[in-house]
Amino acid sequence: MKNLTTRFLMACAAIGAATGVLLLPANFVAAAVAPTVPLAYATFLGVWLLGPVVAMAVLRRPGAAVLTMLIAGIINIPTPAGPSAIVTNLMVGVALELGFLVTRYRIWRPWLFYVTALAFETFYAITAYAYFNIDDMAIAVRVVFFALMAASAVVFTWLGLVVADRLTATGVARGIAPSRRVATVEN
Repeated sequence: MKNLTTRFLMACAAIGAATGVLLLPANFVAAAVAPTVPLAYATFLGVWLLGPVVAMAVLRRPGAAVLTMLIAGIINIPTPAGPSAIVTNLMVGVALELGFLVTRYRIWRPWLFYVTALAFETFYAITAYAYFNIDDMAIAVRVVFFALMAASAVVFTWLGLVVADRLTATGVARGIAPSRRVATVEN
């Protein structure tokens, strides 16, 4: 419990609130586009990764992604997703934490962010296979669908790392995150 300092909780809340505001329009667009134009939905699916990537990269502590996404989910209850926004956002936060849990939160290299994000997107694509009627799509469209999802995960993970690097440079994580030996984006 000593890791749950007020500064850590406030940092997660701030990142979570910013993520929640960012996801408000994304949830409305997703509700309209996902059932009708899955390829368009696949292009911006990675936006859900932005908040937990920033939280994990800035704070570099267990639970940062989960707490951040809990706040974002609560903010997104008024969207078409309703209360399930909390579950969806928690799922993303937990998924991003898993890659770091496997390394016992000792590796903070960008490659781990990308691998974790791509693993999550792959798992999501497999679980959403029936919802998107992937079997009814032409093989070329299936390939494009999965490629767009992967590209979206990579782009938004990169963007999250850039934002985290800029936030860290301002000193917002000083006293919260362990001292850095190497910059996040450069490795």
